[in-house]
Amino acid sequence: MKTTNAPSSTKYQVPVYEVRLVQSRRPLRLAEECLADPRSAARALHALIGLTDREQFACLFVNARHHVTGAHVAAIGAQHTISNIDVRVVLRAGLAACATAMILGHCHPSGDPSPSRDDIATTEAIMRAASIITIPVLDHIIVTRDEHRYHSMLDSGTLPKVPR
Repeated sequence: MKTTNAPSSTKYQVPVYEVRLVQSRRPLRLAEECLADPRSAARALHALIGLTDREQFACLFVNARHHVTGAHVAAIGAQHTISNIDVRVVLRAGLAACATAMILGHCHPSGDPSPSRDDIATTEAIMRAASIITIPVLDHIIVTRDEHRYHSMLDSGTLPKVPR
């Protein structure tokens, strides 16, 4: 029996992936295109997820001048919690949107915009991962059904400090 070291003629098929940004059928209509402060970001997030009956986690993507270039709902949870937010989903959307920075947000249908320990821990995890790919998180805003009632982690000092 003779063995050869000749290369195999078998060809393996490996999938090739394409990442595409697909525009939703429902555009986000905003009164202002620039998110200059937490209040304007809270208005934009309220328009996107504020009136839902379940917690939703969303991202607003901005360019260097803080003009909104896109939005993405990354997770939908139960009435009082989102059990798991996949950081990869958030970052993938930010990269696909060519974001310079992002503002995180989620809603509390209960009406209390105070962040939980889990909210702050999730924010920190996303901020750490986002810093690696140089898409900084500018703020995390919790909105309620009342458009005037929100919590800005930046303004309140609860936004985690992530070393650069």
